[in-house]
Amino acid sequence: MGDRIKPILGAAGITLVLNYIGVTYFFNPQAGTELIATPLSLVVAVVVLVLFFDHMTQKTGNPMVTAMTIAGGQILMVDFYYVINGTRDMASAAVSAVILLVGWYAAATVYQKLS
Repeated sequence: MGDRIKPILGAAGITLVLNYIGVTYFFNPQAGTELIATPLSLVVAVVVLVLFFDHMTQKTGNPMVTAMTIAGGQILMVDFYYVINGTRDMASAAVSAVILLVGWYAAATVYQKLS
């Protein structure tokens, strides 16, 4: 894992920045019980997501395929499902999907360039 630390940190950094900007300024999801304070919860989530991304990239050998697969799964499980059951409106789902696609695309691009 030592040889992958630079791409892992790069992917984590870009994911953290894009998700912070996307969620803070473009998409405000429904509030729930706060388990970890807001700034720290994003850091914890990004660390877990990027480590999972790195693990799956080692399996597939292609960061972009891995990133788009993860983004597609997130979009189907959250945005698509919430639209068809009436929990989320179409505009919010579209914004969320774009943030996910851009975020994972950026993470994969940075990961590839730093690998």
